[in-house]
Amino acid sequence: MPARSWLPLLAAVIIAAVCIRLGLWQLDRLDQRQERNATIAAAFRENPISAELAMRDSVARFRRVSVSGRWEYARETTVGGRTRNGSPGVHIVTPLILENETEVLVNRGWVYSPDARTIDLPRWHEEARAQLVGYVDELPTSLRESRAGSMYVVALADSTLAPSTVGDRPARLQAPAFTDEGPHLNYAVQWFSFAAIALIGTPLVVRRQRRRRE
Repeated sequence: MPARSWLPLLAAVIIAAVCIRLGLWQLDRLDQRQERNATIAAAFRENPISAELAMRDSVARFRRVSVSGRWEYARETTVGGRTRNGSPGVHIVTPLILENETEVLVNRGWVYSPDARTIDLPRWHEEARAQLVGYVDELPTSLRESRAGSMYVVALADSTLAPSTVGDRPARLQAPAFTDEGPHLNYAVQWFSFAAIALIGTPLVVRRQRRRRE
């Protein structure tokens, strides 16, 4: 077989191998997403436990906890670059001193910021004390050095037990999604389709060209 016939076939095999590898990678990512979703779902099925108990037992990520204590507004900070419904903003993270005088960092929610960095923090102070339900999460990257070792709790929407007027506090965050599996299956199907096109289409083209030459 002349080189001009087998070179396209060799290229098709290489392309198909790459596409199949990418398809398998997407299926692996789908498995990871499904495992994550199962972990979140299992954690949210459990009743909330106290933050004190969660800290003592080093509970897993996404476990729901109840926290009660006083806000330490003097040491709160923000996490920039957070969007909500397409609008730029920040998350406000405020230390909460528990009844046993230990501290947890609480993400109180989202606030609009035109530059997604700066806000008037005192404008968003709530009552002095709080009782709410949230879930344990990993510290944001920007806080991992300065607040290493701190428990980080994301306050859930509609979780506050104290009366509050809409608009006078940060917008609480929703629970993390545990049903969305992402686009990984669709991507995998696309990559496998490309592999099939390369393996089936290329020989047909080569065969047709050879017949034309003959």
